Amino acid sequence: MNRLMVFLDAVRDHLDLHHLPPAASVTVTAWSEPLVVQLDVTELSAVAAGLLRWVSTLDEVAATIWRPRSSGRVHLVINGRTPCGVPVQVYGGVRFDEVTFPDLPEGVRQDMPVFVLRGWADAGEVAA
Repeated sequence: MNRLMVFLDAVRDHLDLHHLPPAASVTVTAWSEPLVVQLDVTELSAVAAGLLRWVSTLDEVAATIWRPRSSGRVHLVINGRTPCGVPVQVYGGVRFDEVTFPDLPEGVRQDMPVFVLRGWADAGEVAA
């Protein structure tokens, strides 16, 4: 079996094993590039909860937050590896508001502790 098939089998096995939230898109390019999953939700609490479901299935997880220029959106992103080593990036976009994201200027990407997602999974939380 070629390397791509092994990679795709590993991705399929991971998705079959875990009940993960619906995805708007899944991008697979090559073994060395992460599997990229865009969540199919846009509310902050739903995106945070979806990312946390992925976090519970991955190793070496790191989170970032990014506010693209002139988009009115904020991307919440996690990166990690499946237990068999497949690199994964999962993200969701939410509407920007200054109350929730007071210290996030346009164009800035910042590391974020994963525990912040736990707070946002409960609606109404504000970033510290």
